[in-house]
Amino acid sequence: MVFWNKRKKNPSQDIIRQIAGQRLKYVTERDPATSVESVVGRRGSVSITAAGKLKVVCGMEVFSAGADNVRAAMLMSLEGAVLSGYDETAGRERTIVVYFQYYRKV
Repeated sequence: MVFWNKRKKNPSQDIIRQIAGQRLKYVTERDPATSVESVVGRRGSVSITAAGKLKVVCGMEVFSAGADNVRAAMLMSLEGAVLSGYDETAGRERTIVVYFQYYRKV
């Protein structure tokens, strides 16, 4: 009898659930035109609302998008994650990098 592994429909959802509730050191965004990376916010958090929206807040709302529409990937160092999707606060497609304050599980 052979058991096949079922592929998950959206692996980004597992990463989003994993980073929800993390405290952030800072958030950066790279400008695609000039390739300059700028700090967008410091000392914040990542959360998922009851309405299913992913929010990154650093004193003010930095990034807000539907959790189903966000593509997420962890950094190789596990110190943060890359989030891409249509940002409702800016009204455009954005890619941000969030760096965790504590990336090790203690």
